[in-house]
Amino acid sequence: MILVTKTEIMRHMVGDKFGKSQSNQGTQKAGVQLLLTDPRFQIPNLATKRRILELIGASEKFGAQTFDAVMTPEAESPITVESVTGLFADLRLIEMKTTKKPIQDDSLHGFFFGATEREYDMARTLGDRYLFAFVVLNSFNAYKRPFAVLLTLDEVERRTMSKRLQYQVNLRTDLRSVGGAGEGWLVLFGDESDIPPAS
Repeated sequence: MILVTKTEIMRHMVGDKFGKSQSNQGTQKAGVQLLLTDPRFQIPNLATKRRILELIGASEKFGAQTFDAVMTPEAESPITVESVTGLFADLRLIEMKTTKKPIQDDSLHGFFFGATEREYDMARTLGDRYLFAFVVLNSFNAYKRPFAVLLTLDEVERRTMSKRLQYQVNLRTDLRSVGGAGEGWLVLFGDESDIPPAS
């Protein structure tokens, strides 16, 4: 029997989650860098993103996290808070979904991604002015190079094989406000060497 403190358990759990989060952020960052090789794409700063939301008329409904990039019909100088109003009529908002998996071609068969209800709501609101950019960071495909496919929500839904609702839940760390930890079961096993190999 192994006795551990709650602090040690939390440190281990947070460490694992942080490692996965760092990996996901690295994948997303690589996807952004690939997308930015096309000069029509830009990553606006937070103030510019907020101004775009104001121009849409949905600054309260949608947050700055609801899109990652913007796309113009032609290459433009860096888009700023001051210049975005004049460019807004031709601006498309881009939400990125990035994978390192070997996706074969632009059919995107096997591309698994997560999306929020806010992203879907914004896509419904903006129609073809909101695009999902599916970025494949892999050369094991029909094109022998990384690629991206831009799709409207209508096209995403037409291609969707299955979709499920998933709750993103954060548990409280301060349980005093809800009367303590309450009943529960804590089961401790040996160390990581006792975990059987995956079959």
